[in-house]
This record gives sequence, structure tokens and C-alpha cells, in this order.
Amino acid sequence: ARFPGYLSPSAGLKFSDVPAGCFASLEALPTAGWLQIMLTTCMMETGYFLFEYEGYPNVGEKAPGDIGGEAWVRYDDAETKAFKLNVERQNGRAAMMGVTGCLVHELL
Repeated sequence: ARFPGYLSPSAGLKFSDVPAGCFASLEALPTAGWLQIMLTTCMMETGYFLFEYEGYPNVGEKAPGDIGGEAWVRYDDAETKAFKLNVERQNGRAAMMGVTGCLVHELL
């Protein structure tokens, strides 16, 4: 997908000017853009955007990570929960291998 307009107006870089490859597109982004991405990511990871009125850190009686609401499936059986977590972990590993394969293919 190509967006209209500028990715970086100060650098004169349009969205259409960014190459399609992963590494080439990463290199095309200006340093200031990378710094903005990293700053926002760090602020989100450290909880800068969390405020008291949203319930943090007072989450009441909920367990850590219990954010799904009433429709969220919870597994009381330890064996079923371990199986589901293991499947999720294996899917994550398979996704990482797929991305790694795409990156290696691009470099060759």
C-alpha cells in the first residue's frame, strides 16, 4: 500500500519514494524518524502514557494480565493452560523463523 503525501516533509521524502524491500526501506527513513519511533516506543514501554484515571496501577481484584474482559477465555485447568501457552510460544517461534527467512532471501 502506498500512502499519498510526505513521510518526512522536512527531508522532502514522499511515501512513494520509499523502496519496497525491508532493509532498503529501513535505510531510507531519516534518523529523526527513527528517533521519534524509538522515543514513542520507550515512552509506551515505561508507562508514560498510563494515567491514574484509566485505572493504573489500581486495577482492583484482577490478576496481572487480565485485560480481556468478560468474553476472554480463561483456562482453569493447569494442563490445558500449559498446552495453550506452549502452542502460542511455538507459533511465535515459527513466525520469527518466517520473518528471518524473508530477510535472508532479500539479502541474497
